[in-house]
Amino acid sequence: MDVNKIFNLFGSGSENKEIKEEKAVLIDFKDHPAYWLGMFKKLILNHKLFSKKITNFLEQIDPEMDTSEMKESGDYMAYERAWSYIQKFDISEESHKEAINLVIDENLVKTMDYAISYFQELELYERCAHIKKISDEIKKLF
Repeated sequence: MDVNKIFNLFGSGSENKEIKEEKAVLIDFKDHPAYWLGMFKKLILNHKLFSKKITNFLEQIDPEMDTSEMKESGDYMAYERAWSYIQKFDISEESHKEAINLVIDENLVKTMDYAISYFQELELYERCAHIKKISDEIKKLF
């Protein structure tokens, strides 16, 4: 067994320097409108699924348990976090419109409708208007 061959698998220091320089060139995808749309969709859909599962689980354990407050707080956290992403999206910018094509699907359309309904109940109409503009553009493309 040749120990040098084993350690050569990890590369030399000069190769590590090249890798570090290459990483510096990478773009932070978190600042991209497609990321914002994707996270908005993911947060709402995952919340809906998790909320349904945890509610069913708790009702099986104790059928008399009131899960409405838990659901309200879960909704608040999920939709506020989703809002933190979608509020950055500016439908008047062409690059943002192009980003829609990267993540568009039936679920994105649904999550827009879910969010509008949620914020309507709370009478946060500015948020509804912002999401509605984006939703209308998505529906044109879908």
